[in-house]
Amino acid sequence: MANLLVTGGTGFIGANFVQYWARQYPQDRLVVLDALTYAGNLASLQSLSGNDQYRFVKGDIVDRDAIEALLREEKIDTIVHFAAESHVDRSISGPATFIDTNIVGTHSLYTGRS
Repeated sequence: MANLLVTGGTGFIGANFVQYWARQYPQDRLVVLDALTYAGNLASLQSLSGNDQYRFVKGDIVDRDAIEALLREEKIDTIVHFAAESHVDRSISGPATFIDTNIVGTHSLYTGRS
């Protein structure tokens, strides 16, 4: 049995991965972390509501303390990382968000495991 943290799990790709994994590996624990920004849609995981092997956490991967606590609390052994800023138009109007999420956030996932 694995304990997966799926970041960006309410986005299009992340939600499809979560649905697939839940069907294929029902014994595994899925913890979905998502900030629910413009790309997230919590309704896409509605079918998992009531599933004891699934937990949704609203949060930001940039919050290193929260990441470290979640990794410990849930005994996460696998991270599947989909959280990212990917819309080019938004990168032009707000590049700092891209740096925070795509670089600082990804780094916090790595350093949070130590």
